[in-house]
Amino acid sequence: MFDRIKNQAQERAAEVADAAQEKIEDVIDEFNKFLPLAEDLGLSLDSFNIEAGILPEINATLIGSVDQIDNETVERIIAENENNQLLVAALKAVLMAKGFHEKLEGVYIQILQDLVIDIKLGIPPSISCKFKKSNHNNDKKEK
Repeated sequence: MFDRIKNQAQERAAEVADAAQEKIEDVIDEFNKFLPLAEDLGLSLDSFNIEAGILPEINATLIGSVDQIDNETVERIIAENENNQLLVAALKAVLMAKGFHEKLEGVYIQILQDLVIDIKLGIPPSISCKFKKSNHNNDKKEK
């Protein structure tokens, strides 16, 4: 009896893993379509890593200057790609982060000019945005 329960649990786990793998492949396809559009907005791929497991995850970080992101271009790309859920979610997060950045006042926020977008391709996928000091500003100070 224990073996039967164990086998059923293993079968269910395999079914879940297969379904998750299929979903992750769909998200990866969306991510591949997103990357060239992100580059058009001045965002570049900064890091990429894979976590293996029953539910694998892929983590990618994009970075770019918040000042180079044009809201109208972002809105146009969203409208042209409304079926790509990952792209739409990431770009809406970019617009929201840029809007907050513009509303925050003071020298402390103004030195944080690089927008960093962390994308987790997993079940469920997630997107987070943060700001950091621009490496370009540091390069200018060193010269």
